[in-house]
Amino acid sequence: RAAIFRCEELPDLIELAWRHRDSPQILDGPAIEQQLSKLNFLPTGCDGIDDLLEGGLRQGQVTELTGEAGSGKTQLCLSAAASAAALGHRVVYLDTGGGFSAKRIKEFHRGFVTADADSAEVEQHLSLTLDLITVLSVHDILTLFKVLEELALGLSGDPGVPGDGGLEGNQDVVDIGRYMGLLVVDSLSSLLSPVITRLHHQGYTMMASTASLLRSLAPAHNCAVLYTNHTVSAGGNDRGGASIKPALGTRWTSTPHRRVCLGKGHGNDAQGCTAEVIYGPGTGSSCAFKVVGDGIRTL
Repeated sequence: RAAIFRCEELPDLIELAWRHRDSPQILDGPAIEQQLSKLNFLPTGCDGIDDLLEGGLRQGQVTELTGEAGSGKTQLCLSAAASAAALGHRVVYLDTGGGFSAKRIKEFHRGFVTADADSAEVEQHLSLTLDLITVLSVHDILTLFKVLEELALGLSGDPGVPGDGGLEGNQDVVDIGRYMGLLVVDSLSSLLSPVITRLHHQGYTMMASTASLLRSLAPAHNCAVLYTNHTVSAGGNDRGGASIKPALGTRWTSTPHRRVCLGKGHGNDAQGCTAEVIYGPGTGSSCAFKVVGDGIRTL
C-alpha cells in the first residue's frame, strides 16, 4: 500500500532512520509501514482530492466538505467511509438525512479490487468492511450532542452510572468510540441551521459547543472528522451571476482545519464536479472529479 506524507515530516523519518542505522530490522517492510502509518492519513477514495489534502484526511483533524446540492458531498463521504473501513479502520457515520447507502459502499468496495481477485476473498473482505461501518441516525442537534459525548466516553470505556451527575452513554456507542478511526457527519449544517435563528437564543451557544466537541474528539481519539455543510447565496458577483458561500456563517469559519468547496460542472463538463481548498493549508488548489459506478475518478 502506498504511503503519502508531507515534506515537513521527512526530517523526523530521516532522524529515525539515522538513530537506527545499526539496526537492520528497521529496513524491513512491516517496520517501515508501521512508522509511516503514524503519519495518519486516511484516503478519500479520490486521488485528486487526496492530493488537495496533501495525503488524505488527516487523523486528529477536522475537514469540511461544502457545496451546493448535487456537487458530490455525500458521495465523497461514502467513498471515504468505504476506503477507511477497507483498510481496517472503524468508521462512525452519523446520517442526518437518510443519505447513507450500503449499496454504494459495496460499489465503492468493488472499485478497490482487481478484476482477477478471488471472489470468495472479495466477499469476505466486503463483509469485514461493512462490519466496520456503524451508521447512526441523528435528526436533531440534541441527539448529536448525546452521540458525540458517548463517542468521547469511548476513551475511558465507561458509559457512566445513571444518577451520578456525570455523563451517561450507551455502552455500544461507547465501545465503538474507543476504536474510531473516522467520524462522518452528513450533513452537519442540516442540524445546526434550524437553531441558528433569532427565535432560538441559544443557537450560537449550541454551534460553539458542537465545534468544541468535534475539535476535541479528533485529536483525543486520533481520528479524522469529516462533515458536510451546505451553501447559501452570497449575492451577485462581478459577472452578474449569483455567488454562494458556506452556510453556518463567520463564527464557524475556523472550526475545520480544512474546508473543501465542491461545485457542479456546467456546459460540456456537466457530468463532472470540482473541488477547491478554500480554507486551511493548500488554499487555492483545486481539481476536477467525476462520480462513477464504482468510485470517484479524478479528471
